Amino acid sequence: MVSAGKKSGWLMGCGSVMVVVGAVMVILWPSLFFTQLKNMMILSETSMSFSIWREVPIPMYLECVMFNITNVADILAGKNVTLEVSEMGPYVFREELTKVNLTWNDNSTITYYNQKFWHFEPELSNGSLSDIITSINPIVVTVAYYMRHQHPLLKIPVDVFMRMFHEDMFVSANVSSWMFDGIDDPILDIAERFPDLPIDIPFDKFGWFYGRNGSKEYDGVFVMNTGASDFSQIGNLEMWRNSNRTHFRDECGAVKGSTGELWAPELGQPEVTIFAPDICTYMVLAKNETISVLGIEGQKYVANDSLFDNGHKYPSMACYCDEVRDADCLPAGALNVSACRFGAPAFVTLPHFLGLEPPYPSKVVGLNPTPDMVFSVALEMFTGMPLEVFAQLQINLLVRHVGEITINNQLPDPDTLVPMFWFKQEVNISDDYARLAKFALNLRYWMPFGFYALTGIGVILLIIGIWILVKKLLKSPESPILSGVSQEDLANER
Repeated sequence: MVSAGKKSGWLMGCGSVMVVVGAVMVILWPSLFFTQLKNMMILSETSMSFSIWREVPIPMYLECVMFNITNVADILAGKNVTLEVSEMGPYVFREELTKVNLTWNDNSTITYYNQKFWHFEPELSNGSLSDIITSINPIVVTVAYYMRHQHPLLKIPVDVFMRMFHEDMFVSANVSSWMFDGIDDPILDIAERFPDLPIDIPFDKFGWFYGRNGSKEYDGVFVMNTGASDFSQIGNLEMWRNSNRTHFRDECGAVKGSTGELWAPELGQPEVTIFAPDICTYMVLAKNETISVLGIEGQKYVANDSLFDNGHKYPSMACYCDEVRDADCLPAGALNVSACRFGAPAFVTLPHFLGLEPPYPSKVVGLNPTPDMVFSVALEMFTGMPLEVFAQLQINLLVRHVGEITINNQLPDPDTLVPMFWFKQEVNISDDYARLAKFALNLRYWMPFGFYALTGIGVILLIIGIWILVKKLLKSPESPILSGVSQEDLANER
């Protein structure tokens, strides 16, 4: 049998170790968890985040809704009508995104290209790619927009030239041509033969995503922070298209913000920044509400009325317009992106002109903005994991009457922002990654309770060990407590 002394020593020894280990781990666990999280998230060829970042395994879909102009005949007949549009779609495409041509840099950054593929999903769509869409001809409008400040003697021959190939400013084509296949236009064919023309049109066809499906170079080259030197900067862009600036002036031209795949733990900060290469700038989303996605609590960030404000309400955003705030600077809610769309008079808004101030919404019939047509992202706060993304934007072309270019001046209103299409890029966390996130969060939350329990058990073992030791000492004849008691008394007690 194990003696009382050995038993007491064993219990007190184990208890002491458990108390020390438990107490130390309770104190150190948050730092240890964060260190392990950093090791998993910092981008390297061996980190867990790398394979997820390089080829996003979560299903992604692009939903495109086209606007069809329904009263072209009345417009061409010269009737005093308002432009009418109707929605067609959505046309849903499954998106595959892969980072290619990776180069690891010495300054904790990585250089890469985005390669995207889109696959039409007819069972998820409302309509087919053969549906015919009628809208304004972007080539005619772009040429007129470019010529708007030129001398009348130059505009007249341009108008004659365009009328040689087009009867009016409208064009009808199927969805496939509008989106990926491109629309043939004789003006583009002729422009291709004269490379010295002042208008730079780098495509032989027009399509919103023409030349983009499967292209490595279309989005440009990105330089992103890996987080190795400063974990708080993980996922943030350092350069885009070999520059740390875009064409916008001052702060609006800065290349900054997350690309959307990697986020450092945000811990409830009031806003997040996302860089959007399609509009050549970044967007700031404000903290909105706490939501739950597949049982994981996260913080939702939503675009508010500061998005595309241009300085009307927020003076810091005045740099989205030229310093001379002329007619090219539209009211709050529309961003002029013509400089990054090859000179086309392209303006970006939220779907259905949500938040766009007068007078432009009143010039189009058929729009019905709803509060959910916003740009939002939801993040899990302690890991930075994206839970859901709803990227919703609308592409519009500004049609202004230009003297002497009569083919461009057929809309009833001389200044109309024509909605072309809007899209929603939707990303939702999958069940597999929800389980992974829950495991990490449970580990973070429950481990301290385990260490508290370990400490508590250690205290109990210490108490038991001390009790056994005291009991042994009380029974020992050499105990100081019993030193004054005679052997006869002890014998009698026994």
